[in-house]
Amino acid sequence: MVALDGPMDTVTVTCAGARSVTCDGIEGPANLAWMALDALEAEVGETLPPVAVHIDKVLPSRAGLGGGSSDAAATLRAVNHLLGLDLGADRLERAAAAVGSDVPFFIRGGAQWATGRGEILEPASAPAFECVIVAPGIGLSTAVVYRAFDTLPTPDPDPGDSLPGDATGLTEWCRNDLWPAALSLAPELGRVRSALEEAGAKPALLCGSGSAVCGITATATAADAIAEHMTVQTPGARVMRARFAGA
Repeated sequence: MVALDGPMDTVTVTCAGARSVTCDGIEGPANLAWMALDALEAEVGETLPPVAVHIDKVLPSRAGLGGGSSDAAATLRAVNHLLGLDLGADRLERAAAAVGSDVPFFIRGGAQWATGRGEILEPASAPAFECVIVAPGIGLSTAVVYRAFDTLPTPDPDPGDSLPGDATGLTEWCRNDLWPAALSLAPELGRVRSALEEAGAKPALLCGSGSAVCGITATATAADAIAEHMTVQTPGARVMRARFAGA
């Protein structure tokens, strides 16, 4: 897993008379930020002073980009600072794991190998790259994608090769075993991936369990050209530029 520099949600936490979580489309207890507050109280073993969390959403939901999980992690870190709890990264990650499998990653950031259900992290070395993320006007439920995955043939084993030293080597190294499942649920994703590849993205991969697709390239110039091409080829989709600085 790698943390990209690009579009992001903004999470604001303030002291309040009663707990609240406001976010366009996902308010209150249904939001992972609310669950993060519950997990933080469980970690410290006491009821905390109430806070108000407001999330300005930029990242699309159900796109595989970790928007909700990163919001939850940001809430944990912000409340830890605001209330002076002085919890170290290990305790924040433990609380994060109670919220969701990929939330601990967003406490750490950078590049991490994620194993177990995603909560076991080990620092990784990964090359710098530029990317174009295309989020079509559909959303995919992670649970539904995994159920579809369970009905498909078992993918080939991971060859276990170490990460390549530069972005060009990612073409042969990267894959996402959830792609056939996501494609079976949303066949239009095939057109998005094909358009990215035709524009020069190497590789073009499903983000998480979808529905966003990410095209990777080595240079900002190439990525800018791909983004311009995809804006024309996929009207109605969100086309976003991002990058990873390397680790």
